[in-house]
Amino acid sequence: MIVSQPFSIQRSVRVVAWLAMLVLLALPVAAANLKLEAKLIWGTNEPKSSNPAHKPVEQEVADKLRKVFKWKNYFIVNRVEGTVSSRGSNRFVLSDKCTVEITELEGPKVEIKLIGEGKEVHKATKGLAKGEWFTYAGDDKNDTAWFVIIRQLD
Repeated sequence: MIVSQPFSIQRSVRVVAWLAMLVLLALPVAAANLKLEAKLIWGTNEPKSSNPAHKPVEQEVADKLRKVFKWKNYFIVNRVEGTVSSRGSNRFVLSDKCTVEITELEGPKVEIKLIGEGKEVHKATKGLAKGEWFTYAGDDKNDTAWFVIIRQLD
């Protein structure tokens, strides 16, 4: 006598579907590349930069910097866009004396290395999300300062 099991095919399909879903969930998800902008900014109380190629920063950025720092005017020395691959690194050369190396970490976090005149001068880990930015700053000669702003682009 043959006993039929009418739902055995359906059960098999369900088991296969569950196994397939578990396998897909176990696969690592490929993270997208980070598109970043790095800006080197000079802060001063002078109304104009000594270099005519330096343009004032955007009003929104200047307003935020003025809330924290003492300088009245901020000028863009250089602006660089680039990408950092998932769990990779990239260097953003902002001037002959200033380079930023950015490594994408699990998070969303990045490791930042500030390199001045070829030597690492600062290293930090920061959280970074689209549209957000953070700043590193240091004093310069003649009561001026330099700033590096890192921002994740969309």
